[in-house]
Amino acid sequence: VLFRSLGILKSVLGYVDTKSYSYAELFNKINMETGGISPVINVYTNALNLNESTVTFEWKAKVLKGNLLQVFILLNEILMTSKLDNEKRLYEIIAELKSRMQSNIMSAGHQVAAGRATSYFSKAAAILDIINGLPCYRIVEELEANFEQNKGKLIDSLKGLCKYLFHPKNLMFDFTGDEEEYQQFSNLSDEFMKKLYPVKESEHSFTVVPQKKNEGFLSSSQVQYVCRAGNFIKEGYPYTGALRVLKVIMGYDYLWNNVRVKGGAYGCMCSFSKSGDSYFVSYRDPNLTKTIDVYDKAFEYIKQFNQDERSMTQYVIGAISELDTPLTPSAKALKSLSAFMTNQTKEDFQKERDELLGVTKESIRNLSNYVEAFMNQNYLCVLGNDEKIKRDAGIFDNIESIFKN
Repeated sequence: VLFRSLGILKSVLGYVDTKSYSYAELFNKINMETGGISPVINVYTNALNLNESTVTFEWKAKVLKGNLLQVFILLNEILMTSKLDNEKRLYEIIAELKSRMQSNIMSAGHQVAAGRATSYFSKAAAILDIINGLPCYRIVEELEANFEQNKGKLIDSLKGLCKYLFHPKNLMFDFTGDEEEYQQFSNLSDEFMKKLYPVKESEHSFTVVPQKKNEGFLSSSQVQYVCRAGNFIKEGYPYTGALRVLKVIMGYDYLWNNVRVKGGAYGCMCSFSKSGDSYFVSYRDPNLTKTIDVYDKAFEYIKQFNQDERSMTQYVIGAISELDTPLTPSAKALKSLSAFMTNQTKEDFQKERDELLGVTKESIRNLSNYVEAFMNQNYLCVLGNDEKIKRDAGIFDNIESIFKN
């Protein structure tokens, strides 16, 4: 129960009154003293053991030199003195969250479909889906519709989560700044830890087991978001940097021509992650089974791939541009933190770069096995028109309305 409330806690902290400020005053104080303080939930997959994932509740803050103390004061105010039992304000937040999530589901249905489809087989994706995806929306939907009956459990869950999360044993700091400021940061962090909740003996644990559901979600929309997903590493194929080039090729050639140009969809995307999780997804797509057929035949296109040297160079440039994008100090810090949390080294990144730069037509053709392998796993999720989904009900294990209240 606590775990399922993480997404709600992220939306509540910083938006309720605290001991010293109303939530409006707190908002103004954060913007005057800092460049922003915001929570985010991440799931890091261990590159050395893809079955092992770490869930983190993070606070990210930016501040000008010399004003570091204010970040710690405000963080302590939010974490330790937030008034989580203000029922009126909680209902306002829940109602706003429901409206925002509904809007996001309809405007970014491809992300919802991709996240849901990968949650059928990926533990990390299943965790994120519970926290930020449709399961979280279902909880918010129920809370908004029956707030009076559920408000007590909600308040208890939020308070319990704070006590479970915000104690020294769980804490890790990540600092980016001048070396001369680091000593002050170190001193402030030591003091900050002393003000957190005491460590409790009892530990909460949870287990997430992905389940294949192959769902169709009904809406009044006239378009579909169609996703097929799978994992090539589970079929014995290792990750390679050449997949970054394949992503560019698929996005600007095969998927573009067949799903967007011929099929009439507004967009189409694909992804091949280092954990092996992969997907094809369409955006504002008038078709359903026709698009799935395009996905099914993708490996045949890759197997026969044959482009001239100029085109290959363009594809490589498109792929390498994502690796060589200039980064701000905060973006460099986030990249470094991610590498640390996932146990990736400079050698790993260089290996990926070398594989990308060394790609050939033959190495692209060899990736047809990767695509055929994950497509054969047949994980499917579609958000779209109720009539079209019901007409093709046989391809789904479960069909339900995307919005129930």
